[in-house]
Order: sequence, then structure tokens, then C-alpha cells
Amino acid sequence: MVALLVLVAFFAGGAYLWLNRSVNVNVNGSHLEVKIDSTLADIVEAKGLEPAPGDLVSVSGNVLEEGKGAPFSATVGGQELDAAGIDAFRAKGNENITIGDGADLTESSHEEERETQPKMEPYERIGAVTYVAQWPKAGKGIYAVGDVSGESVLKEEIQPVQNLVIESINPQPEDGSKVVAITFDDGPSSYTKRYLDILDKYGIKATFFCLGPAAESNPELIQAIKNQGSQVASHTKTHGDPLSKLDPETLRSEITDAFTSIEGAGGGATTVIRPPYGDFNNDTWLNSNGTLSASVIWNLDSEDWTLPGADAIVSNCTNGAYSGAIILMHDGGGNRDQDLEALPKIIENLQGKGYKFVTINELMAMDSRIPEDVASGNATMPEDCVWPTEMVESE
Repeated sequence: MVALLVLVAFFAGGAYLWLNRSVNVNVNGSHLEVKIDSTLADIVEAKGLEPAPGDLVSVSGNVLEEGKGAPFSATVGGQELDAAGIDAFRAKGNENITIGDGADLTESSHEEERETQPKMEPYERIGAVTYVAQWPKAGKGIYAVGDVSGESVLKEEIQPVQNLVIESINPQPEDGSKVVAITFDDGPSSYTKRYLDILDKYGIKATFFCLGPAAESNPELIQAIKNQGSQVASHTKTHGDPLSKLDPETLRSEITDAFTSIEGAGGGATTVIRPPYGDFNNDTWLNSNGTLSASVIWNLDSEDWTLPGADAIVSNCTNGAYSGAIILMHDGGGNRDQDLEALPKIIENLQGKGYKFVTINELMAMDSRIPEDVASGNATMPEDCVWPTEMVESE
């Protein structure tokens, strides 16, 4: 019996020593003796390493908590281990181990089907006509939603989103014809009827960018413009501060109130504006909330507001003229006697060079880059569309 107990103790002691023996591993280029089956955390502690832990990050990559990610990273035998591999590792001896800083840990998340909201694709180059080239529509997708942050990231697209696309061009007649568009701002006024008489005399049309209150006060002039065959569009309600300086609510009021006034005065529906001072940028488009379809500025400036004399106005409107050019003149807003004197000379000069006169709607319709609904002058955002609240970030 004693002999048997001694034998059992011998083998048990041997087994204990075997199971608790030390093995050699190579850690970050140097040898280390550790207990067999040591974990990588044991090895980090035994080596006295102090790797920087990763962070806990949201599904979109924002840091939620510093130092709450993986405590360290590990490569064994040239193979980088994931979290499960790090937990499962047990040292058996002769492993070549590299310990580094910990990786970030992404928060837990769940999946939801959500609408993908469109964004606005901004334009870079500025032409005389800036317009909606594509109306925005929401898409659908499967999103990963962070359980901690509530942030969401698109994982799978079910229905493609359609961004708002704004383009800005100088319209060019695709049939090769020579055309120009004369435009008048700030009316209607006491000069409007006299302008129309001149246009009638030469059998041509123009575009009148009218102010909302002036349209309300002079419906007979608005109707006279329409009856003559010219186009009525908007120059906003008050012609106050530049539109880019207005808060979104005031901006939309400036646009929609003028449209309502013009239509109420008999000018017909329009969603085309000439922004005061030619001021209308990407941010203004985003804030407009789909209230307009096109913003029109000019290529040739009469500079009539400086009262330079009729001959100077003629020169400003004809020198450098080209097919598709838009000419800026004024109806109201001051003394326009010089314009009345200059207008026949402008028409005769350009007609002598083979130019025909068109409205802005007609000019837009001559360039297929501009969608047909926008070229009609009264395009509105379709009911199945949704206006974006942010722009596509530039790369």
C-alpha cells in the first residue's frame, strides 16, 4: 500500500510539473519564458508591454469612448489574429509573437430598413442659366444602426436614391441658329407699355422679370406682356438683400410670394427667377426647398442703371454678342428714357447681324441639356420627390 501511494504521488507530481512547465516564445523580437498554455494577455503582462488600447467607435467610425477597444493586437507566426483568435491562443512553445496597439472596437448594432435621403450635387461653373437637371427622390436600403450611438450606415441598397442635380450653363441653340434674349428687370412700370410697342414694331419678343408687388399693382401691364407674346418671370418680391444672405424661410417667401403675385395678375404660372444682383449660389439652391426650377442671370449688361447714354447702352448690348447671349436691361427702378431710345438701335444692330430674338423659355428649349419641364418655365417638383437637406461632400 505504501509503495502504491509513493508511486501515485510520483506520477501525479510528474504530471503536475509537466502541465505547469515553462516554454520559450519569441515576443517582439526577444525570447521570453512563460508557463505553458499562457494566454496572450499573460504574455503581455509577463513581458511588461504597455500597448495602447483601441477605442470604442460607432458604426460610422466616430469615437464613442477612448481606450474601450481591443487592449492589444497580436500576430502569431506571421498571421494576424482576430478577437476570437486572441482569446483562443495558448502558448505551446517556440511561437513567434508580435504584440501591437489595440484595434478599435465597433459598437454593437442591429439592422433596419430605412429610406435613403437624397443629397444635392452642387455645380461648380456658373453660366447664365442654372437649373434643376434632376429632381431628387428617396431610395431604400438596409442600414446598420448603432445600439449605443444611434448612428446609421447603409449596408445594402434596395432602391437607388436619386440625388438633386443642379447644373449651370450658357444655353446654346443646337440647330445652329443665331438668337439672343433681351430681358427687362424691375417692372412692370410706366415704361412697360412703351417697351412693348417697340417690340411689336419689330415683331420680336423679350422676357420681363417682374417684382411681385409691382405685378399686383399693375395686372393690366402683366397681361399686356403676355398678350404681346413676351414672357413674364420673377425678380422676387422685394428686391431687398441678396438671396444668399436670407434665412431659408425668408428666401422661400421671396420666391413663392412673387410667383403667386405674378400668376394672380394674369402672368401665368412660372418657376423661373432672376435673382437680385445675380446672387444665387449652391447654398441658396439647397435652402430654396424646390420652390423654383431655374435661375437666370445675363451675359451682356447694358449698365443702364448708370445712365451712360443711349449710345453706350447700345454698345454694351451689342458688342461681343453671340448666339445664346442674354442681355440685361431694366424696366422699372429708375429713369429708363435712355433705354427707350437705345432699344430700337439694339434691335436693328443685332437684326442686321442676322440675330433673332427669343424669350428665356424659348432659349432654354433650344438646348437639350435643359429638361423639357424646366424649359417650359413652370416646372414644379414632382409629388414623389423629396428635397434634400445637405450636399454631397466634395472629395
